Amino acid sequence: MVSVSPDRAVALRVRCQKQYSLSKCRGGACSVAKPEQVRRQANLGAFWSCYTVGFFLRLPLVAWAGIKAAVQRTNVFARTYHKRLDLLDGKLTVLFLDGMVPNVVPLLFGELFTTVLYDGIAIDPGSPKMRRSLTRHLRQIKPGITKVVATHAHEEHVGNLKWLSDLTGAPIFVSEMTALFLTPFKKLPWVRAAIIGQPPNLKPPFHSLGATLEGNSGQLQVIATPGHCDDHIVLYDPEEKVLLAGDAFMGSYFATPNPDVDSLKWLVSLERLMELDIEILVEGHGHIHTLRPDVPDFPGVVIREDPKAALSQKLDYFRWLRKQIEAGFQEQLPVRVIEATCFPWGQSNSWESCATDECIRLLSLGHFSRSELVRSFVRPDSDALPTVYEIRMSGGK
Repeated sequence: MVSVSPDRAVALRVRCQKQYSLSKCRGGACSVAKPEQVRRQANLGAFWSCYTVGFFLRLPLVAWAGIKAAVQRTNVFARTYHKRLDLLDGKLTVLFLDGMVPNVVPLLFGELFTTVLYDGIAIDPGSPKMRRSLTRHLRQIKPGITKVVATHAHEEHVGNLKWLSDLTGAPIFVSEMTALFLTPFKKLPWVRAAIIGQPPNLKPPFHSLGATLEGNSGQLQVIATPGHCDDHIVLYDPEEKVLLAGDAFMGSYFATPNPDVDSLKWLVSLERLMELDIEILVEGHGHIHTLRPDVPDFPGVVIREDPKAALSQKLDYFRWLRKQIEAGFQEQLPVRVIEATCFPWGQSNSWESCATDECIRLLSLGHFSRSELVRSFVRPDSDALPTVYEIRMSGGK
């Protein structure tokens, strides 16, 4: 039996308490420990050792979740391939778009590409590499399109604006900020240009969006919702209680933004959307959140939940992230450490999405990553967004 002096025993006990407090607090599993006190008393070795052990313990779950998600994504893609979804007696139609190279995105990451037709308005008509798919849909349904609108200036939403306007004779409507981003359209990072396609510059004529937009049977409210990017807008029908959200809502849990995202602005926009009476929420990447019985089931697309509950969950997630990230920067922690605290292994989302998130980071060369999620909460107001077109942020600087 090895004897330990009382002073040595006390020192070991204090050291273990420090390591436990550090790992729990830094991992975001609780708020019991006092971060400043812990930082003064212990280094980051305890945190990384705990976090690394947690990763290897959950590695089988990470692999299983990655395989399960891949199967689910493939099934949803197969069900939506060349399909459309007609709702509200034809007032709302979701066209699922595809393309030989763009198909990589829904298969690997689960983001479907869509164009939404609502009350005669075509919203976000896709990229040039999805033009054949959009043409096929238009031949089949021959919609009476009276306006063409973009919710924001990302390439998968604006690449066919001019083409669809010329084809249908419908005028283009974009926000003033979106018009600035599209005239001219900045050169994309080569990965995004190769997969989605470089949109052409937007040339006149086009119109600026006002506070409302006339549809065939009523008015839609145009609401500025910066966050996903600075120029983002949504369209809201107060009569049908339908929110056409674009990318202002991309699921309650979304962990790999690009450098366009300002999460503090996004949080304010979500709070603004919570004030609306919403019964149907249509995302820009193919998901529909509703409890209304007149919307038929479509597995993998129609999600049976209250849209306001989904928005509330995202708000809660963003508020928690803001608390974690602000505390981390106040403690002057490295960005990589703060990133890890936002994805504690005790939360299922952290390991369920780990394989997909890291695949996105790798394929996009870091443009879409969990690190960008951290930086999205500390963007200086002077940033000229979208930065992803001009520079690549890296190294936590």
